[in-house]
Amino acid sequence: MEDVIYIKVRQTMCAVKQDNILYMEKTGRQITVHVCEGEDICFYGKFDTLMPLLDCRFVHPHQSYVINMQQINRLGNHEAVMFGGDRIIMGSRCFGKLKRAYDRYITENIHSRQEIR
Repeated sequence: MEDVIYIKVRQTMCAVKQDNILYMEKTGRQITVHVCEGEDICFYGKFDTLMPLLDCRFVHPHQSYVINMQQINRLGNHEAVMFGGDRIIMGSRCFGKLKRAYDRYITENIHSRQEIR
């Protein structure tokens, strides 16, 4: 997969590195890409169009969010806390979907990571 996605914002094309995306949030028809560094990017679009452009780090557990699992600091209490400090709160069913995807992602992609108890 390509490490960069291109988003058209008004008359401008923006290149966004997938590594820099914390999560995406949809409100109505507007999507806000929350990034690690720099300004958030807002544009009109659909998650169905974006998901095929993103790699295996990204999960769409809730109709309003696409989350970069590599940027999750911790999961618990029906919320994902991102490394940037943002909290994404969701219901039981959506949180369960996120937790299962995150557990699978960690198991399959981060072999050298040691769990500390």
